[in-house]
Amino acid sequence: MNDDWTELYRPENLGEVLGNPKAIKDLRDWAISWEAGSPTYKAVVIMGPPGTGKTSTALAMAKEFGWGVVEMNASDQRNAEAIKRVAVRGALSDTFTDTGEFLSAKDGRRKLIILDEVDNVFGREDYGGMPAIAELVRNTKQPVVLICNDFYELSRRSSVIKNETLQIKYSRVSPATVRTVLKKVAADQRVEVDEKVLIEIADRSNGDVRAAIRDLQAVSLGTDHVMEGATSGLSDRLSVKSMYDVMGDILHGTNPRKARTTMMDADEQPDYVMKWLDENIALEYRESEDLSRAYDLLSKSSMFLGRVQRRQYYGFWAYASELMSYGICLAKAKPYKAYVRYNFPRTLLYMSRSKEARGVKAEVLGKIGFECHTSIKQAEEDLLPYFRELFLKNHEFQVSMALKLALVQEEAAYLMDQKVDAPAVKHLMAEIAGQKHPQPMEEEPVEKPKRGRKKKEETPPPPPVKVAKIDEPKPAPKEEPKEEAKGKQKSLFEF
Repeated sequence: MNDDWTELYRPENLGEVLGNPKAIKDLRDWAISWEAGSPTYKAVVIMGPPGTGKTSTALAMAKEFGWGVVEMNASDQRNAEAIKRVAVRGALSDTFTDTGEFLSAKDGRRKLIILDEVDNVFGREDYGGMPAIAELVRNTKQPVVLICNDFYELSRRSSVIKNETLQIKYSRVSPATVRTVLKKVAADQRVEVDEKVLIEIADRSNGDVRAAIRDLQAVSLGTDHVMEGATSGLSDRLSVKSMYDVMGDILHGTNPRKARTTMMDADEQPDYVMKWLDENIALEYRESEDLSRAYDLLSKSSMFLGRVQRRQYYGFWAYASELMSYGICLAKAKPYKAYVRYNFPRTLLYMSRSKEARGVKAEVLGKIGFECHTSIKQAEEDLLPYFRELFLKNHEFQVSMALKLALVQEEAAYLMDQKVDAPAVKHLMAEIAGQKHPQPMEEEPVEKPKRGRKKKEETPPPPPVKVAKIDEPKPAPKEEPKEEAKGKQKSLFEF
């Protein structure tokens, strides 16, 4: 009873995985193609919401086909060096299965390489991770499974993953399927559970099988019979779907008290709810007067949230919540009967998808600012536009700056406005690596001196020194005294 039931009841083969039958069939066909030695795609991407059995399915496939498993998840460092090390280990090293069977790489035995949550590979710790994953997908000699929640984010960062992998989509498991799993677990644990309890746990799970099994284990601790009302201590599984319920009760519903209660149960901050309402009010309210009243109340809510930020007084949250729930629900003159599909806020989508790009930009600005002795803000406003233009158009400047700033592949791709695995980016990084580590020049062999006592070399006699003849100076001719003029008296200076 103390073991984690989610690990205890992991499926042992693909036949035991419940839900998503088409996805399981496609995954089995892919594994069979690897066994035959002719896979169309070397890697497969399993995408879908959390708790739908993506990792469990990959592990069940490995057990069914007798493959070893080499796994990396979000808790591991997933930079270029770590991923290459795992790929080499998976392709070349020997291993054992869970049953103790020896798998030899020389005999061609398969090992499944699983990279979990690959859409969250970003940041300083995971630098170079995405190009390494793309290289692994292209050159692997073993089957590779990439698991993610947001395939759009993953494919946007690498064209190799988008075009050279098999994509398999998982959907949320239906409540009826969740109940079937819960009945099987309860019977195996010899716990009698009322049908209403199973229905309530399945409905609360929001299609998350792992969460449902953990809830069942929580209400079954210390008892053999789980009766109605045992789920009162469980909290609802919050997800994006709960926000759709909030939008439905506020915009489409006519009961303002229910709208306020649903918003409180969602347990989301008012500024997050405000973004949802800002995105979806115009989709539901068609009359101009209804739109005017709704957006006027939303603007007043924004004023209260601004005061929270300035004064750090969170009591204003209550006023903002009342205006957004009770007020906007009553803003419409009459209910609208047409069905409206609510959208996730585009602002949040953009911020989420640009998180890595903003991080890379900050790193580039930090390096430019350090070299130019200026702030990051001034580097962004005054230097980056011209630096990027020169980086794109002048190859000599491109190489020299990449060496001086020690740019990594993601930073070079940002400055070149290319994907990290683009050929131009790879060529630049290869050129930089060649200049960082030039090949040593071949030197002429030098004869080593022989050991032992050296013989004294006879020094040649110095050449004879020629003595130059010096001409003696000739005596100056004596001047004959001049005859003095007669009759002239001598002066004093002449004596």
